[in-house]
Amino acid sequence: MSEKSEPQLKKVFNQVSRYGTVGLELGFSIAIGVAAGYYLDGWLDTAPWLTIFLMLCGVAAGFKRIYKVLKSLEREQEEEEESGKSR
Repeated sequence: MSEKSEPQLKKVFNQVSRYGTVGLELGFSIAIGVAAGYYLDGWLDTAPWLTIFLMLCGVAAGFKRIYKVLKSLEREQEEEEESGKSR
């Protein structure tokens, strides 16, 4: 492998590892919300309201994380374009 392709390959692996976990984060945030809501519903005898509410909070938190990751990706692409223009 050439020395020029190594930094590019590292960059691709870095991006895959960083952005590949977004789906897991969404799933985990929903699962944590459902689990906490289920536990609290059993403890406070409010079934199913806390489960539904905390699940929706988990969905919102997951989508917020996706939004932040996409904005970060957009910012990185803009920086690459600017550095490419200045060369």
